[in-house]
Amino acid sequence: MLLFCAWLMIITQEIEFECVPISLMDHVLNFLNDVREDLRSSMAKDVITIKNEGLKIVEDPNCNELLSAVNKEKILQQPKDASVDFQKKITLLKHEQQHNFSSLFRNEEIYGQLVEMECEGELLNQLLQSRRMTMDNIRASRQQFILVASLLDRIPNLAGLARTCEVFKTSGLAVADANVVVDKQFQLISVTAEKWIPIMEVPVKSMKNFLEKKKREGYSILGLEQTANSIPLDKYTFPQKVVLVLGREKEGIPVDIIHILDACVEIPQLGVVRSLNVHVSGAIALWEYTRQQRSH
Repeated sequence: MLLFCAWLMIITQEIEFECVPISLMDHVLNFLNDVREDLRSSMAKDVITIKNEGLKIVEDPNCNELLSAVNKEKILQQPKDASVDFQKKITLLKHEQQHNFSSLFRNEEIYGQLVEMECEGELLNQLLQSRRMTMDNIRASRQQFILVASLLDRIPNLAGLARTCEVFKTSGLAVADANVVVDKQFQLISVTAEKWIPIMEVPVKSMKNFLEKKKREGYSILGLEQTANSIPLDKYTFPQKVVLVLGREKEGIPVDIIHILDACVEIPQLGVVRSLNVHVSGAIALWEYTRQQRSH
C-alpha cells in the first residue's frame, strides 16, 4: 500500500498537475476495493478459526481453569477505550415488551405526564370546538347586506370598503378580482378586514347574472346613484336583505345595470361638489342600513 502511494506521488509530480486524471483515480478505487475485499475475507477466516478453537477448549473439561485464566488475562490487557462492535437496534420479545410496558405504566411520574398530555388534548379539542362555534355565531349574526364593488378599480377605495364592511358585519363584499386582497396597499388600508368578511369575486361581465341570482334568493337589488327617480337615503326604508351596487369612480353605474335594479338611492347633498367619494358614499349608505336594522 505504501509503495502504491509513493508511486502515485511520483506520477503526479511527473505530470506537474495538481489534479489526478480520472483514469488514475479509477485504478486507485479498484485497488482499494480489492484490498478491502481481501481484508474482509481474512477477517472472516480469523473469526471462524477463533470460534472453532474456542469451542474445542470449552469441550475439554481439563481446560476450564486454563480458559478462565486466559480470559481474565485478556480482559486485563484490553485497553479501557477499546471499541466493541454491537447492534444498536434492540428488539424485545413479546413477553419482554409486555413486561417493559407494564413497568412503564407503573411509573407514577410517566403516567402522570401521559395523563397531563391527554388532558391538554381534551382542552385543545374544547378550544377548537369553541372557536368553531364562535365563528358560526359570527356568520349567523352577519347583516344580510352585500356590497357590490365590481365596477371599482382603485385599490384605496376597495380596501376602505372592505374595512367598512367588516366594521358593520356585512354578508360579503363583491369585487372584480379577489387577488386584490394580497396587494400591500390594500392590506395597509384594510387592516386585516379581508380575513374576517367573505370576499366574492364577481367580474364586471358576470354582474348581471350575480344580481339576478341574488334577486331570486329574495334580496332587493339597489343602486347608490343619482338618477331622475332615485330616493333620498334618509327617506328610504331598507328591507332586511339588500344588495347594494356602487358605481365607477367617475362614470357611476352603467345604464344596463340600472335597468335591473329595484331602486336607486342617493345621499342628499348641500354643497357645490356633485358627489362624494365612492368609498365614503358606500360607508354612509351602509351605516343608514345598519341604523334602521338596529332600530327594529
